[in-house]
Amino acid sequence: MDPEAYRAIVFNSARDGNLRRLRIFLEDRSNEWLQHCLSSRKSQTPPLVIAARNGHFDVVKYLLEKGADISVTGTVSFDGEIIPGAPVLWAAAAAGHLEIVRYLVEEAGADINQTTQSNSSPLRGACYDGHYDIVEYLVKKGADIELANRHGHTPLMIAAFKMRTNIVRFLLKHGADPCRASIKGNTAMHDAAEAGSDDIVCMLLNAGARNVKDDCNMTPMQCAALAGHEDVLKSLSIVASPQETRDALKLFGATLVDKKMDLSNAVRVWLEAVNYGEPLRVRTALNVYDGLFEVDTAADIRHVIGDPDAIRMQALIMRERIIGGGHHETHYFIRYRGAVYCDLGETNRCFQLWMHALHLQQKHLFALHPSTISTIGAFIDTFILTVNEGIIVANADGVRVAPLSRKYVMDVLEKAVYELERFSGGDTRIKTDEVTEETDDENRCTDFLMLASLQLILLIRRLSPADSKLTPNLETEADEKDFDTSLSHIVTRLAQVSKCLKLYPLHAACHDIDKPVTARFPCACVITMLIDSGINVNTKNPLGNTALHTVLLSSNPRQSIVKLLLENGAALLARNNDDQTCLELISAKLPRATGQLKLGRYLTLMGLAANVVRRTSCKTEYKKVVPMDLLPFLDLH
Repeated sequence: MDPEAYRAIVFNSARDGNLRRLRIFLEDRSNEWLQHCLSSRKSQTPPLVIAARNGHFDVVKYLLEKGADISVTGTVSFDGEIIPGAPVLWAAAAAGHLEIVRYLVEEAGADINQTTQSNSSPLRGACYDGHYDIVEYLVKKGADIELANRHGHTPLMIAAFKMRTNIVRFLLKHGADPCRASIKGNTAMHDAAEAGSDDIVCMLLNAGARNVKDDCNMTPMQCAALAGHEDVLKSLSIVASPQETRDALKLFGATLVDKKMDLSNAVRVWLEAVNYGEPLRVRTALNVYDGLFEVDTAADIRHVIGDPDAIRMQALIMRERIIGGGHHETHYFIRYRGAVYCDLGETNRCFQLWMHALHLQQKHLFALHPSTISTIGAFIDTFILTVNEGIIVANADGVRVAPLSRKYVMDVLEKAVYELERFSGGDTRIKTDEVTEETDDENRCTDFLMLASLQLILLIRRLSPADSKLTPNLETEADEKDFDTSLSHIVTRLAQVSKCLKLYPLHAACHDIDKPVTARFPCACVITMLIDSGINVNTKNPLGNTALHTVLLSSNPRQSIVKLLLENGAALLARNNDDQTCLELISAKLPRATGQLKLGRYLTLMGLAANVVRRTSCKTEYKKVVPMDLLPFLDLH
C-alpha cells in the first residue's frame, strides 16, 4: 500500500492524540513504509512535531519507537503566529510540555540547541510564554543561554520583553549577558523598558546593563517614554545624564498628549523636564508646526497653557527632534494629528502635516517603504473624499465649499513619481530581514504608484478651472501656464521612469476598470498627456497588447478613445500574443463604428506589408533579409 495515502490519517491521529487509531495504521509496517509515512514535505508538518506541540506524550513516544526522525522539523502555530521549521523539542518546549521535553532530551537524544527556521532555540521558545520549569531544565541540561535568533534576539531579551520576571532572574543568575545587543543594537533593557517592567529594569541595572542607544539612536529611557511608562523612566534616570533625562521627560510628555490625551499631565512633565540639563542652543521653527519654537523654559511652557493646539504641536516638535525624522512614531503621530484636523474639516492643515510626514519618509526610509506607500494612499483617499463631499454639499445647498487646491494634488503626484525614481535609481539604505518580510511585493508597489499617479493626473484635470468649479481660479494666465508646464514636466518624468521599470501607464490609462478616483478611465486628457510626454502609443505589454488592444479588449470599448489612439499613430494591424489585430477587434467589438472611424485612413502600405510578412514567414526567415531597423516594426505586427 502506498504510504502517501495514509499521511493525512496519521497526521490527524497524531494531532488529536488518538493512539489507538495510530496503532491500527502503523503496526506491522516495514521500516521503509514508516519512514515515508512519518516524514513530510517541506511545506507540511510531520506527525511527531504536531504531537509534541499538542502535548500528546504517549503518541510522541510511540512514533519515536516506530522510527520517526527526532531531528525532523515542521510548521506550527502559536497565538496565531506561524513558526516554520520548528523542531520537535522546540514545539514541546514552547508549548510548555515538560514531560515530553524531558523524554526527548533524555531518552530520544534530541539536540537541545536545534533551532527553527528563524534560528530560535527551544530555550527561547520556552522563555516566550514563561515556562519557567522548562527553562530551568534546559539550562541545567546544557542549553546555550546566549543562542540568539536571526535578528540577534536572545532568550534574555524575549523574557524581558514578555515581562517574565522569574525567568529573567534565573537567566541572569546563570550568566546571561545583560549588555548583549541584537542586530539592530537593542538590548534586554530596551525590551524591558518598552514593555514597562520596572522590576526587570532594576534587575538588569543591578546586573550591569546601561542606558545605551540602539541603531535607531533610541535609549531604553526613550523607549519607556514613548511607551508611556513613567515609573521605568524614573528608574533609568539614575544611569542617564541630565540632558538625556530632560529629553526623555519631554518625550514622555509628548506621549501623554498624543496617546493618553492627557494635556495637563503633559504640561506637568514638561515643567519637570526643564529642571534637568541645559536649554537648547539652537531652536528651529517649521511652518508646518505653525511656526512654533520648541518650549524649553518654564516661561515658554506657561505661555502655551490654555492653548490645546499649541500643546499638540509641541508634542510633534519634540518627538521629531528627539527621536528623529526617520522614526516610525514620528511619522505616525504627524499623520494622526493631520487626520484629526481632516475630521474637523481643516483639510489644508491635514495636507500640510501629511506632506511633511511624506517628506520625512522619503528622506529617511528606503524606496517603496510600506509607510511611504500608505501615506500616498491616504492622500488619494482624502483628496477623493474632499472633492466628492464638495460636489454633494454644493449640489445640495447651492453654496461654495472650501475648495481643494490643485497645488496639493500636484505635490503628491510629484512625490509619487519621485518614489518611483528613487526605486529605479537604486536605494543604498539596507533592508533588514525583518523589514523585508513586512514589505509588499515590489511589483505591486510600483504598479500602485503608477496607478496612483494616473489617478492624481486625472484629479488635477478634474479640478482645472476650465472644467470645474471645485478649485479657485489662478490669478493670471501666466500662473495657469506655469502650472501646466510643471504638470507636463512631472508626467514626462513618469513616462521616463515607467520605461525604466517596465511599467505601462498608457495601457493602465486605457484600461476600463472602476478605479477608486472615478469611473472615468479610460480618460482622453490623461491619455493625451501621456502620449505628449513621449510614451510610444504602440508599446506592447507582456501580453503583446498595445494600448489600442487594451481599449478594445474591455467590455465596453469607447469609440472616442479608439479614435484618439488611431489619430496618435496606433497601429491598426498590430498583433498581440493571441494573434488578434486591432482591426479584427474593432470589427468584432464596434461593427457599427468601422465606417464612422474611416479606418482606411489609418492603414498604411508598410503596415499591410509587415502583416503579410509576419503571417507568411517564420521569424528566423525574415530576420535574415530584413534590415535591423525594421525588425521592431515587424514584431509589432
